[in-house]
Amino acid sequence: MDIRPLDPSDADAMLAWHTASTEAHVHGLEHPSPRTLEETRADFTSSRVGSRTQPFAGYVDGRLVTTGVVELSLLDNLTQAHVDVATPPAERQHGHAARMLVHLTEVARAQGRDVLHAEASWRYDAPADGANTPNAEFLVAQGFRLSLVDVKRVLPLPVDTPLLDGLAAEAAPYHADYGLRSWQGPVPEDVIDSFGALVGQLITEAPAGEDQDFEAEVFDAARIRDDEKLLEESGRTKYTTIATATDGTVVAYSEIGVPAHDPQQVFQWGTLVLPEHRGHRLGMATKVANLRRLQDGEPGRERLYTWNAEVNRHMIAVNEALGFVAAQRMGEFVKRL
Repeated sequence: MDIRPLDPSDADAMLAWHTASTEAHVHGLEHPSPRTLEETRADFTSSRVGSRTQPFAGYVDGRLVTTGVVELSLLDNLTQAHVDVATPPAERQHGHAARMLVHLTEVARAQGRDVLHAEASWRYDAPADGANTPNAEFLVAQGFRLSLVDVKRVLPLPVDTPLLDGLAAEAAPYHADYGLRSWQGPVPEDVIDSFGALVGQLITEAPAGEDQDFEAEVFDAARIRDDEKLLEESGRTKYTTIATATDGTVVAYSEIGVPAHDPQQVFQWGTLVLPEHRGHRLGMATKVANLRRLQDGEPGRERLYTWNAEVNRHMIAVNEALGFVAAQRMGEFVKRL
């Protein structure tokens, strides 16, 4: 197999790569939500402050048979890399994915990375640990260990206003000393530093599995503004709600991403409350306020997807109160080189 770096400026090559990758990622799943071609191209062509993405394509006799991606953080977690391999069903059982994974491993190793992270998805009615599902079994066969299981949930939109009113009213007495603020698009300048400090802790405050050892991410103003350029290039709009303490510090947030090139779906991104400010229903408050803003600004959207670690009972309870229903599982896998 001939493995080459993908040139995302080559429209035909980019389309073929995205088609093959999408076909692989949606196969056998009831609730897939792949990235659009426009989003993927923007990810591959942008020059980012915080991370670098390197896509590859594998060919046999000139035929694209598998795709691969290495993503590297450039400001933190410098011993780690995220890898992804996708092989269309018709091209499987020939060792293409395994050879691509070897290539991605060597690319990561050459950049000083000795911990690989990968993800695999399976149907919700399959075994909870992904046993005997092709995506999970492939990673296990290549030396990865299952570290954490996430559940993907779906919320039909729009959510009824009386439900949102009731949840907001129930939470309100618990956070009377906090302020709520919502916006669409870029982070306001007056809260960008405090907001970035909070967002950077999501990776360490979220439940972590065995063999996962992350450090807080760097989200300074330069990185946030850089990421906002990528959002614009990819056609994504971000809705954000924060909670602030009496001194103005951002202590909780919730974000939703809206893809312009997919008119039906929206995605719940990060939600986090600082540990010392938990118990005030700020998770529910920010989610409800953000969902209201989304539904006002994006009428016609049909569903909102979210992911939670299966052990994160508190956030799952919040999501279930909003009406989210379990739809799929995703395993986080780790391999130490």
